[in-house]
Amino acid sequence: MPQFRRYPVPGHCYLIATTVHGRRPLFRDPRSCQIVIDNLRFYRDRMRFQLHGYVIMPEHLHLLITPGLTTISDIMRNLKSFTSKQIRETLGESGPIWQRRFYDRAIRGEEQFIAALNYIHLNPVKSGLVSFPEDYVFSSCRAYAQSRTPPLEIDLVDGSRLGP
Repeated sequence: MPQFRRYPVPGHCYLIATTVHGRRPLFRDPRSCQIVIDNLRFYRDRMRFQLHGYVIMPEHLHLLITPGLTTISDIMRNLKSFTSKQIRETLGESGPIWQRRFYDRAIRGEEQFIAALNYIHLNPVKSGLVSFPEDYVFSSCRAYAQSRTPPLEIDLVDGSRLGP
């Protein structure tokens, strides 16, 4: 596999996608989703990045983040490492949990930010998991809709938090 280089731009927001190894639907189990939520909360506070949006789909994950003092590579390495260990222990899985790479795209401007957030929130609808985005439990849409309690608060662009 060729080595791809990342050229992070400080202060930029990124849309990130990462997939379960072999595209297994490990995140149909709410316990594994909760592990990701708990680790996102821990690493966001520890590594001081902003989490603007997320969705945990059955076989992949999307994040919309602005790194703080760390890189997206550091964030993803830690997140994938510790969630893998906990998912193996909790679900009795063996072998790799995540595919090795993740994909990122720099967000350049408000229009791209809104498009990325809409893409994240509509993912469960387009996949046929729910009829309305706010019905999907493991998504930041609930925080934005403020209609139901989200499992994880999110960071608004102005630095404030939205959620429980």
